[in-house]
Amino acid sequence: MCGEEPHSDPGGEAVAWGLTHKTASAAECCERCAKHAADPKNAGKQCNSWVFCYLPQCWSLDTGHKHTFGECWLKWQASSKTLYGQRGKYSDEFRRRHKNAHLFGQNVDGSPRNLSVPTHVPWTGGVIGATVDLSVEWQTGPEGMTSSSGAKQVNWRAWESDEQNKKRGALP
Repeated sequence: MCGEEPHSDPGGEAVAWGLTHKTASAAECCERCAKHAADPKNAGKQCNSWVFCYLPQCWSLDTGHKHTFGECWLKWQASSKTLYGQRGKYSDEFRRRHKNAHLFGQNVDGSPRNLSVPTHVPWTGGVIGATVDLSVEWQTGPEGMTSSSGAKQVNWRAWESDEQNKKRGALP
């Protein structure tokens, strides 16, 4: 049911803000997504994808927040095609391009921020009802993702409008 895929960040509009919505596990995060989707009051934007931070701190392109263990982002995707911001391993080019994203500034507690780009997407995510072929490996580059089976997908960016994402070639 969960469509869980390690090292993935499915896209979508947040219907539960992960910074303040915490769970103890990816399984619990998925359960919360399913519960949200089953609630009639959420009929307009039912949770259909989710992302969980399983590390003490999860790196992300979102440099304005410190993402920590237990964050459970519940998301809604309007597209019938699953959108992803990141999947699998980060390419060397991606890691070089974003090497300074979290090396400067301060964490919430005032300590210096110094978090280098990891080798793989530090989140686990899922799309409710999706079947994931874990034998297919993904790599995220600066502009998109490629799979070991030859599939390609342009990165969906939460901070861009639908029009901006479509203009870059991301799925609508």
